[in-house]
Amino acid sequence: MFYPQQMLSVIIAGFISVKAQAIQPINVTGAAGTQVTLPCQVRNVGLYDSVVWQGSYQEPISVNDRIVAMESMKYEIKQKHSDDWSLTISNLKSSDQARYTCMKGATEVQIVDLWIKAPPRILDQNKTINSFVGETVMLRCQVTGIPPPKVKWYKEIMDSGEKIREDLGITGAYFSLTLTEDSGGIYICQADNGIQPRADRHFRINVELMPIITVSMKQIKQEQGKPTKLQCMVEGHSLGKVKWFYKGRRIVRDDRITFSAHNTSSNVVTYFMAIQSLESGDFGIYTCKVSNNAGSAEAQVELVEILPEIKATRCEKLNNEHCVGILQSNFTLFPNSRGDKTQEEASVTFEQSFVVVKSTCSKYLLPFLCGTYFPPCVNDSIIPLCPYLCDHSQAGCMESFKKYGTTWSYNCIDSYHQLNKSKECLGFSGVEKIAPYIKVTDVSDDQVLQKGDKLNLHCNFISNTEYTIKWYKISKNSYISRPEKNEVGSEENYAIGSVKDADAGVYVCEASNTAGVTDSRNITVDVEFAPKVTIQPEVALMTGLDMILKCDVQGNPPPIVTWSKGARKLPTGRQMHTKYSFTYTLKLADMNVAHLGKYNCSATNILGSDFGITSVKDYGKPMKTSKPEVISSNSTTKTTPQETRPETRPETQPNRESSTAQIAGEKSRESQAVTNQCQTSYLFFSLLLTIFTMKVLHH
Repeated sequence: MFYPQQMLSVIIAGFISVKAQAIQPINVTGAAGTQVTLPCQVRNVGLYDSVVWQGSYQEPISVNDRIVAMESMKYEIKQKHSDDWSLTISNLKSSDQARYTCMKGATEVQIVDLWIKAPPRILDQNKTINSFVGETVMLRCQVTGIPPPKVKWYKEIMDSGEKIREDLGITGAYFSLTLTEDSGGIYICQADNGIQPRADRHFRINVELMPIITVSMKQIKQEQGKPTKLQCMVEGHSLGKVKWFYKGRRIVRDDRITFSAHNTSSNVVTYFMAIQSLESGDFGIYTCKVSNNAGSAEAQVELVEILPEIKATRCEKLNNEHCVGILQSNFTLFPNSRGDKTQEEASVTFEQSFVVVKSTCSKYLLPFLCGTYFPPCVNDSIIPLCPYLCDHSQAGCMESFKKYGTTWSYNCIDSYHQLNKSKECLGFSGVEKIAPYIKVTDVSDDQVLQKGDKLNLHCNFISNTEYTIKWYKISKNSYISRPEKNEVGSEENYAIGSVKDADAGVYVCEASNTAGVTDSRNITVDVEFAPKVTIQPEVALMTGLDMILKCDVQGNPPPIVTWSKGARKLPTGRQMHTKYSFTYTLKLADMNVAHLGKYNCSATNILGSDFGITSVKDYGKPMKTSKPEVISSNSTTKTTPQETRPETRPETQPNRESSTAQIAGEKSRESQAVTNQCQTSYLFFSLLLTIFTMKVLHH
């Protein structure tokens, strides 16, 4: 006789058999900026069936031939025939690397792992190495990329006044060099895997020699009340700042005396000391001294007083018709800051930009251009332009310059440098007092580092008042938390000796002067590291209940994570905690003995892989008894002389034992109820079997 409970077992076994047919993923590779097609063949798509493509987080990309993803222009369903549901992805980028699933309704038809070819990237930063003759230095160039790049080494040399690269004939990630006096210079490692762009890193090697000081003019003559500038040229490496002395006393910066330096070449620096409005006690012999690890040197310059002479004015009348009457002064002085030596030379380049003035993009543009190409001159001196003329012109006219086929070639920071301690500047309304200002002049680029690398950030400012610098780090503990801003430093440079994944985030260098004016820049620091998997080693079988297995994964770039049991891959869910920390889940529905066994959670990114295993174990199986069960002759219900007791569990899991025993008892009572009603349920199970058979035939 064929009992209903036997039919139920057949139905359940059939469902389990269909579910066990796992879809094996295929690999598709594409290059950044190109397009790829992910194949999917779906047969017998009915009127009410849906073919769905979804991403690795189960977000829908397309439904039938309609694109539903936010980047709708990126995706396209191109059908060569009715069964072809392939997905084309255009303009590939690294974030497209993921697992994609083609589904018919709720059934997986095709799984595709998309891998993006990556151009070479060098993980090491540009470095400067200071060392002595005879020592050996080791240069490292660690690269990534798909396919793996090849590394070649070059040295930068001068040929007929041009910089060229000399092939050193060395390949590989490491380059060892024993230093000589001629070993100094820039060494370049270049990585190439056939995917553009190639990657370069520069290593500057400074061979420390005893410094040499020379002076171009050993005697300088000047009048009282006039400014002068003394200079000495220093050749060497790893030099400290030059110190100036007068009559045995070290000179320090004040309202009249300033210091500056200019890099003439890679190992030659010219140091200047400027004195404003010379006084009678300023004339005499000055000494400049410098030292490094190899030794020290000094040189002397004599400042001689001369009587003032009557000189003809150097200012010349402005003759450009567009600029006459625009600024307060109609006289100019050359050469200008653009390198033009005469008004005629300046007019040529001025006319190229003057066409933009007609667009009326900013009322400040014409005064700025006139003051830049024809510097206003009063009493043989150039009056500096107010920096806001450049700032407003740049903000209002950048797009207009592009529209007229030219480029904005002016650096507004130069306007602040040209003030040179002046208290007045020439602005839109004439001579104006210079307001307190502070501006960022140089800042580090965004950084991409690997765990353990050294982080070096710098931020330079210019201000006409005293100022303070602070570094902040902006980070988030999770994607739902609010950003936190914490102070981490108070110097121009900020460094971390060995970065961790927690050091990633946005760093802000901010400076404020005594007048309350601030300026800041943001630098993004990204830390890459191989995946790390954390998982509970074992869990208890909870018969009849649903369970979520969790696998915590850390890694950057975000790893591809899969759950599997044996050779069968299982559907994976995902929850995001922070940028580098994720939880991947696996749902076990209506648990039974078929769920016992080991489950593997594996994670992989370009820097490595890791995995973890959790075991589902049964701690609550009923104990076997020696007494046989008794079957009533009047009923199909089975009874036993003595109630079966659950087997004893380990003492460390009492709660799990009682819970499992309680569930086992409830299942036993439910089984007896089904048996007592089996006759009345016969027709229902027959109908269910028919529906299941039709569904299998349809697929």
